[in-house]
Amino acid sequence: MLRGKENLGNILEWAVWIALALIAYNITYVFDKPIEGYRYGATGWPRAVLIAIMAGATLQLIFKYFRWEADSEEEQTPSDAETSGRLSQALGMVGIFAVPFIYLWLLPRTGFYLTTPFFIVAYMAVLNVRSWKPFVFVTATVYGLLLLIFTRLFYVSLPVGSWQPFYDINNAIIVAVRTGM
Repeated sequence: MLRGKENLGNILEWAVWIALALIAYNITYVFDKPIEGYRYGATGWPRAVLIAIMAGATLQLIFKYFRWEADSEEEQTPSDAETSGRLSQALGMVGIFAVPFIYLWLLPRTGFYLTTPFFIVAYMAVLNVRSWKPFVFVTATVYGLLLLIFTRLFYVSLPVGSWQPFYDINNAIIVAVRTGM
């Protein structure tokens, strides 16, 4: 039989994934327009991805259920290290969900150009990266490629922020990247 806390945690994780996917699926009705030559319209790919997310979350829940069925036969009491490890894992899971939402909330206020490097570093920290080399090299590489591709190559207008000092700094970064400084 499943242990109560693990079962509740897995069901809660599954419920969060399903809720996010259903909310996004509901949003697809806003831009559901027919596209000539494409039978499924503008919502075809987003809905397919969201259905895949829901199926993946359900399969993960089933997998964890059967894995714990095998583990529960041993019926060991968890040690303090295991308990703190589970708490750390739970906080990491919350961080994996929370950091992108914080980033999306900050993006229109502080701008893409200032917020993105901090997002990359924060997400790597949530993923338990502890060496300074990946922080520096991954952040520099990803951020540099994003700047070159979107700002210099495609001239895409990314959010520059609505809060005044961030707006000015973001525009200065755009000018520097586009002029090649």
